[in-house]
Amino acid sequence: MRSVGLKFKIIPAHVNEEYLQGESPREHVRRLSRNKAMVIAQNNPDSWVLGADTIVVIDGLILGKPKNKKQAREMLARLSDREHKVFTGFTLAHVATKICKTMVILSAVKFKKISPEEMDWYVSCDEPYDKAGGYAVQGKGAYFIKSIRGSYTNVIGLPLGEVLEELKKLKTLSFGLYQVAFKK
Repeated sequence: MRSVGLKFKIIPAHVNEEYLQGESPREHVRRLSRNKAMVIAQNNPDSWVLGADTIVVIDGLILGKPKNKKQAREMLARLSDREHKVFTGFTLAHVATKICKTMVILSAVKFKKISPEEMDWYVSCDEPYDKAGGYAVQGKGAYFIKSIRGSYTNVIGLPLGEVLEELKKLKTLSFGLYQVAFKK
């Protein structure tokens, strides 16, 4: 959002992110993004609130954030030379106008074959440990990526084009000669 000049405040929602039995990846990110947005929107009824949640899925398994080198290595080994899916749910909420719009964006990411030495190198840096799936496409993890089908920014964690397009449809953004801004 900052990359296009929008000013915003980050307010953690602190919602329970556990999976519900039988919930699909799409349903999971949809529910969490909506819950996050509504928790914050209720306390800020005149503000536009964006809630989002991103997960990485392969073989029906949801890969969260690795807690240690062993988990990071296991995730990289599973992703190596294969394609996985990245789901992001995002919700735009404005309580005063009773608007709540939720979307789910899907991207497919294909990894190269990762050697044991490359895994050692990557799990030894700080990057994998706060990222779903244990890699950052916008950092050193970009080295592992052969291709992306879908939104690149979705793989980073927020499908920026889709979010901005929805804000535009909701008539909440103005595009000036030199800036993009929220309408007053």
